[in-house]
Amino acid sequence: MVIGNRLRELRESKQLSQGDIEKRTGLLGCYISRVENGHTVPSVETLEKMARALEVPMYRMMGKRQHHCAS
Repeated sequence: MVIGNRLRELRESKQLSQGDIEKRTGLLGCYISRVENGHTVPSVETLEKMARALEVPMYRMMGKRQHHCAS
């Protein structure tokens, strides 16, 4: 699952544990694990919490890169 993989990649790139994300979001560690392992899909509101905890824009949670329009 793209979102779970992206969450893990972003978390690890910032050297954060699932426990760190739990503290920053108020979400249970077992829930974060389930998302990372593709067992559950978070709501948009939950994705926003995770993005804030990781200090990244929301689009990064979905594995997309920001596109710039050519002028």
